[in-house]
Amino acid sequence: MKNNSLRLGGQALPEGILIKGPIFTVIAYRTENEIETVSIKWGFKVVNQLKTIPFLRGLITIVETISLSLKSIFVMAEITDEEVNTDSVFFKIIIGLMFIIVMIFTIGLVIFIPKFASNGLVNLLNIKVFLSTWIELLIRFMLFFVYIYFYRFFLIGKKMFKYHAAEHMAIHAFEHKKQLTINNLREFHKEHPRCGTAFLAFVFIYANIIFHTLVFDVNFLFMIRLFISLFVISLTYETLLVGWKSNNLIVGKILNFPGFLLQKITTIKPDDSDLELAIIATKKCVELHKE
Repeated sequence: MKNNSLRLGGQALPEGILIKGPIFTVIAYRTENEIETVSIKWGFKVVNQLKTIPFLRGLITIVETISLSLKSIFVMAEITDEEVNTDSVFFKIIIGLMFIIVMIFTIGLVIFIPKFASNGLVNLLNIKVFLSTWIELLIRFMLFFVYIYFYRFFLIGKKMFKYHAAEHMAIHAFEHKKQLTINNLREFHKEHPRCGTAFLAFVFIYANIIFHTLVFDVNFLFMIRLFISLFVISLTYETLLVGWKSNNLIVGKILNFPGFLLQKITTIKPDDSDLELAIIATKKCVELHKE
């Protein structure tokens, strides 16, 4: 696969940096004395075909991203524990269960907790019913931003946010056909328009526009809200595609702005050692896709 047609993505892990291509994923991590890499073949023809279908590709992408994140966590565990077998049926069952737990937690945080909290305040303070949706909106934003903001002050959060910035800068350099060196990476911003953080930002924006424009009944069925949420995810992805493809135009800059704003919180200026990890992971991923 030629470099100019290769699209890379990345993720920050608790103990390393992940760089993902359409077929291979590489994780770079530090041992006591050196940097090691582990490669995962992660690309399914059927999934890649589904990701070309408008409105379905957003849902496929988010499921794939969560699944890859869980897979990566277990792969890192395998490095330190030889008893973990990532090809076993047990491992695949655990991956499935972890995925379900993550989705339940996400849905609960974004939909149900703010809903129950707003209903409780309406009853407790005798607030007018139509105001409950706006209270729900405020609670949802507070939960989301407070969690992210305070996470950066924990040691693991600070490290992951540095990794987050490093993988962005490495991908920037690759996309601009720059040699992958620490000095070259320093030329680029720690924010990237195709970051998953932008996806989260727009999910919140669209969800609240739709829920607070069309839905004013506090007893609105949860299942209907869930289906609307899935539609919001799909709409978000389609919007971001427009932003990504027109990044240098005014439209693209407007669409990418919420994501860049949120990335100011979720990225921290990386050290040279963080950039070194990102460089090695990126180089290895590119090499694998050349073969």
